[in-house]
This record gives sequence, C-alpha cells and structure tokens, in this order.
Amino acid sequence: MPEFRRAPDWDQRADRGTRLTDPVVTVRQLSRFGFSRRPLTRIDHALVFSAQDGSYDPYLPPLRPSRAGAAAKRYTAVYEVDMGVHPVREEIALPSDDDAFEFVAAVELAWRVVRPELFVASRYRDVPRLLVGELEQAARTVTRRYPASRSAAAEEALLREVVARGTLGARVGLTADWTVRLRGDQEVVDHVRRMRSIDHGATEQIRTELLGREIDAATDRRAREQDVLQSGRAVEFEEQQHRLRLRRQRWQHTEEVDRARALLELQQVNAEKIAFYEKYLEQGGIRAWALHLVDHPGDTELVASNLRQEQLQVIRSQLELAKELLKGDSAESHELEAPKQHAFQAVIDVLDQYLPGVTAHSTATGRLTVSMSKDLAEAAPDVRLPGMRSDAPTTFPDWQPPPGYGSAPLAPTDGEDAAEAPGGRKAGEEGAGT
Repeated sequence: MPEFRRAPDWDQRADRGTRLTDPVVTVRQLSRFGFSRRPLTRIDHALVFSAQDGSYDPYLPPLRPSRAGAAAKRYTAVYEVDMGVHPVREEIALPSDDDAFEFVAAVELAWRVVRPELFVASRYRDVPRLLVGELEQAARTVTRRYPASRSAAAEEALLREVVARGTLGARVGLTADWTVRLRGDQEVVDHVRRMRSIDHGATEQIRTELLGREIDAATDRRAREQDVLQSGRAVEFEEQQHRLRLRRQRWQHTEEVDRARALLELQQVNAEKIAFYEKYLEQGGIRAWALHLVDHPGDTELVASNLRQEQLQVIRSQLELAKELLKGDSAESHELEAPKQHAFQAVIDVLDQYLPGVTAHSTATGRLTVSMSKDLAEAAPDVRLPGMRSDAPTTFPDWQPPPGYGSAPLAPTDGEDAAEAPGGRKAGEEGAGT
C-alpha cells in the first residue's frame, strides 16, 4: 500500500456522509521518493497517478501501486477519487411554446465515478451541474414544442429524447440514474389550480343543485306522505267521531222515543184511569164506594156508614124542597101545580130508594110501611105530608122497591088493584120508571 511523505495540496476533508459535487477528494504533488510509511487514503477510494507525459494511471480499490513501480514511472501527482454513489435533486426551468409560461422539471440523480482517469482528465469540478446541464440541453428542444398546459405530453417526449442520447456523464467517466418530472411553472400551476377550483366549485354547485333537487323531492314526498297519513288519521278520527255522534244521537233518539212512548202510555193509562174513575164517579153512590172497596176491602164498615150518611143527606134535601113547595105560601095554586107534581114525584122517588137498615112492608089495607133501625130513625128527618097525623106511620099505597135493591116487592093482600099515586100515575109505573 502506498505511503506519502507530504500533506495533500488540496483536501475536501470529506467522509462517507459528505455530499460531494466534486468526487476528487485530495490532490498531492509527488517527488521521486514521495511515498511515506503512513497510509493516507481510504480503501474505497481510487487513486489516479499522473505521469510526466500527461497520461493518467488509475488504481481502483483495493489496488495500489508499489513504491518501486511509482518511482520507475516517475509520477508527478496523485488524485484520490471517491467512487461512491451520490444523490442529487434539482429543479430547472424549461421553456414552453409561449415565453410567458415555463415548465418546471424536478430532476433526481444518483451519480458515481466509473472511470476516474477520464473524470480527472476532464477537469470538471461540479458534477450535478454537469449532469443537469446535459439534461437541460436535451430537454429544451423538446419542451419548446409543447404549451405549458400539456406537461404530461412534454414529459413523455423529454424522457424519450434523453434516453436516446445515452447515459448522462458517460464522456467524463460518470454514470447516473435519473428521473424527471415535468410540470408548469407556479403561475401555470396556480392558474390550473384556480381553473380546477372553479371547475370543482361549479361541479360541486351543480351536484349540490342536483342533489338538492333530489333532497327537495324526497322531502316533498316525505311531507306529502306525512300529509296523507295525517289526512288519513284525521279522516279516520272524524269518521270515528261521526259514528260516535250518530250512535249518541241514536241513543238520545231512542231515549226520547222511549220517554215519549212511556209518557204516551202513562197518558193513556191516566186517560183510562180518568175515564174509569169518571164513569164510576158520575154514577156516584154505590158504584163509587164499590170501587173504593175493590182497592180497600177492609173499609166495608166505613163505606156502609158513608153511604147511609150520603143517602140520608140527599133524602133530607129533597124532602125539605118538597115541604117548601107543598106549603104553597110563595105563589098561586095554579102556578104551583106543576112544581107540586114534581115534589110529590121526588118524595115518591125518595121513598122508592132502598136504604141500608130501612125495611119496607105492606099493611092489611094495602098500605106500604117503611121502618128503619133505631140509629137511622134518629138521624132521619120527620117528613110528613100535609093532612097526615104526626103519629101515623109513613105509608104509600102499592109501593114496590126498584129492581136490584134486594127485597122482593110486596103485593097487596086483598088482591085489589094498586091505587093511583098522586100526580095521576100508578105507583107501579112510577117504580118501573124509576
């Protein structure tokens, strides 16, 4: 391994992590016996020796010249070259068909030295600029044919052109792997973004309108469906209420009809009762009290007593009237003839009536004798016809009780014809008439 006695004339002081633009790390001038015992180069670097005739002899790692060989060839200098891979990323502006707009090319390179003697002989110091310059020189003629808006087509054409030119940096002993991304400049990008934003906004607005119409239509359908449901529920509720009202009206009508029918039946019953009681009350006397006994059979004694009192009162009234008429003090005789006849007839009618407790019988001379019990005799008025003695019994010739009063008529004992009663009519006829 070579050793150098002198320090390098130029040293980048670069290590493996340093980003290099020039792969030549150190340069030393050599004397005839310039090798030293210390190792001065790394094992992964190449050494390029320059001879007096201007030629360059490379020693790729791990090869190194011997001290005898270096002295024999009389090398004047040695170049230490880094043969590692170095990444580079650059952005360059490329013209379009319009000078107002440009393309921006984002270039990514990974270069390394493959022939260090060629690179040392080329005298280049800035490798990224060398490679980007070659790429830019190939790209300008391509991008001039495209507008800034057609960056994709320009990029495709650029890639074809650079590949056709060969490997970048090959003429100076380099190799490079590269990628290019072409786009418009910032103004074009901003313009495209604004246009795209406008398009997006318009598209969004159109879509919003379309979807808004669909939403409105869906909302309207939903509202209509809700209206239909609510209308249906309202109609159903109204129908139910109508049925309830009709049923309530029918119930009320039925109640009113039943009430009217009951009232009518009650009125009919009352009318029948009125007619019934009117009939029996008009007949009066025994029939009225008989009706009372039908409902109250225990009041027999009370009914009999009341009947006697009523009949005695009637007899008393009629006899008083007859007495007044027969006195004849209030008018002339011819004027009282007809009233006297009526008075006699009233007396006969009174005597014809059968009173409870009063017995009638005929004497041997054919006279009718009327007798009553002690209590009735005390209650009965003392009625006397004119010309009759006060102690003589009240008798009427040929008197017969009317039919239906329980006692059979008493016939005269001597078989004589009944005498004519006062007023020109027979007693039998009067009794039959009564």
